[in-house]
Amino acid sequence: MNTATIKGRGRSGYVSYVMVLSLGITMLVMLINSYRTSIRSHDTQRDVSLRVDYEMKEDAVLRAIVPITANRAMMCMKDQSNSGNNSYELRWQRIFRAAIDQAMGSESIENKTLKQFGLEDSIVGNPGDATIYSSNTFWAYHTYNRPSYATPGINQDFGAGFPPPLESVTSQVNDNDDVWPIISTKKYYGSLASERVGAPVAEYPQFNLIPYPQIRFGYANPGQPFVAKRNWWAFKMDLAAHQRNRTELAKRERDFVISIYEVPSQLAISAEAFTVLGQHADGSQWQDFTIQGGVYSSRAKIAPGMALERLSGRHAVELQGDATVGDNPLFAAGEAVTNPFTPGVRERYELDHGSFMPVSLASESGRAAFVPINRGVEFFDRYAHDPETNTVSPTTWNEYSVGALQCAMNLDITDVPDADTAFPSELTFRYFKNGLREELVIDLGEGPDAGLPPGYIYCADEHDTVFFEYPVDVAYGKNGSYYYEEGVTGNVSFNNARFGDPLVGTFKAGYYRPSYPFEVVLLHETRPCVKVYPERFANFLGQLGADGPEVNHSISINVDYQGSAYLQKPSIPCTDLDYGVILDECADLTTFTRGFSMVTNLRLYLADDFNTVGTTPPAGSGLASPFYPPASLFAPEKRYGAEYNPFRLKITGQMGSLAGGREDSSQSVHLLDLKNAAELEMDHDKIEVNLSPIEHPAALPPVMMMNWLVVLEERRSDHYDSASGTP
Repeated sequence: MNTATIKGRGRSGYVSYVMVLSLGITMLVMLINSYRTSIRSHDTQRDVSLRVDYEMKEDAVLRAIVPITANRAMMCMKDQSNSGNNSYELRWQRIFRAAIDQAMGSESIENKTLKQFGLEDSIVGNPGDATIYSSNTFWAYHTYNRPSYATPGINQDFGAGFPPPLESVTSQVNDNDDVWPIISTKKYYGSLASERVGAPVAEYPQFNLIPYPQIRFGYANPGQPFVAKRNWWAFKMDLAAHQRNRTELAKRERDFVISIYEVPSQLAISAEAFTVLGQHADGSQWQDFTIQGGVYSSRAKIAPGMALERLSGRHAVELQGDATVGDNPLFAAGEAVTNPFTPGVRERYELDHGSFMPVSLASESGRAAFVPINRGVEFFDRYAHDPETNTVSPTTWNEYSVGALQCAMNLDITDVPDADTAFPSELTFRYFKNGLREELVIDLGEGPDAGLPPGYIYCADEHDTVFFEYPVDVAYGKNGSYYYEEGVTGNVSFNNARFGDPLVGTFKAGYYRPSYPFEVVLLHETRPCVKVYPERFANFLGQLGADGPEVNHSISINVDYQGSAYLQKPSIPCTDLDYGVILDECADLTTFTRGFSMVTNLRLYLADDFNTVGTTPPAGSGLASPFYPPASLFAPEKRYGAEYNPFRLKITGQMGSLAGGREDSSQSVHLLDLKNAAELEMDHDKIEVNLSPIEHPAALPPVMMMNWLVVLEERRSDHYDSASGTP
């Protein structure tokens, strides 16, 4: 074996362990810092992602709360809502639970979506995904020991940042309003709100002047006073609270106020229908008309040439040709648009004008919903509804939403002689006397005793004395033998000394016949109609000893098809076999100091000028003089004139329709296509219309259409005291 040895001398050196160790430590520290920075970056990204996720979930939950609350508030007014499982499902706890479920708040991606992309077996690493319980997410304002409740805005001044409170002395409201969303006429504006609403609460406790909310839905101008009542509830929400131990996410709880504004229809036009504005059904344009303020229609088509100040709808709005809304036309890329909801139009308008666009849909309003309370043909008919009992709210749904049930007086056709005779044989009149409802049955065939003419009412036994404040006809006698006096007033002693003895040896009685403000007549000598004379009611109520027109201020006229075997339910649209109602002697309604309303499910004929005599405006209202008593007429069909057709027609005030959500042009409503007594359409050039909104609660009639505006608003930090965090 051969070996070789290599010899040489290299340069000498050394290794510094201190330097190597220092360099290593430096690099390790840098690596650790880089790692920590990376971890912090990941933590920040995680927190940002979680916050974005929670914000999206919260927004979805909040949006869901709005319609659910409106629906449950309605259900609280319906029959048997306070029984068993019904009442449980209507509680705030279940409202919040339903909103979480509807918004899918417990998951960031629903299983259905994962399955569509073939990711059903994937693992979602979102620590915020977990079952959310309303009990650890929502709390009543002011207290954490009331989870899943809401603090109602009644009977307490909550201070800055809260709306004016309502008041109630009804235990059914006070004990339950934090558990259920209660809407009731038993809530009212009282002394707690007297300095925070626009009209005296003693005069206008139900509806007052309050600011319109700052929302895009332009039923009124944001911030401006409108006529409404605001029910509200406050609650706290923290959607992240259930997973805070896991996510370690520091997130402030948020405070909210959800409001249900009760809004009486007050715009120049309020139509729950597909309404064509500015055009008749034959295609001709409206001629002599003015429209002030806003217009509402569930679906609207605005004809060319129309110019409206403000337009709001529920489903759709279409502007045709050169129709405009607001002070300026709406433009997209410099061109006028027929669809104001074309992307970019609203944004450009708000940028150019610094205000909300004057045409709006309820769906454009974020956390808000507009709910017209439209019962359709049921609104006109008292007999279409069964009694409602055991309700959460002390105000039942039918009482609240059916105009015929809201009337103080009722006049019903209650009988006919037989199946072959249409002319009524009996009317029943109901009214209030000393706050209690009284009933007067009027036999049109004969009086209360044999031989008495129709319309006489028993009032005394022989030797009794009765005082009559107003002129009446009186009768004295028995068994077909009577003596009469007409137009008497003051004390009347029913005895032989005054009248003589119409039937010797028989104990007799006294009767009177008031001047009835209604009668049954034949229209065109063929159709039986109830003819009503509003100007006569004040004297008539006085003759009955009833409460005056300030209480008996409204009347429903129906057919009692449930109480008589021979009476049929009226048809809508009306037929020639149905009864009608004729309104006469109705120009001067000034005796109705709180207004006058009529509701009927029969065709209504206006035979005279209606409400054309002015009076002094209510003190402090600021309304212009002359002031006309607020009035409303609700009927499925109206005819102008009765025995004669009017030459010209002038309408001032507000107009509306309850026709419902019709879809195509063949079903559209044309408000100015009006008919006369001969069933012919009025000449378009003979119709003059001046429509304007109601601007004060003094101008509200006794019976009106109702809407709900549901708005959810957050109480921002600028409402809080910086030190205490309290309002």
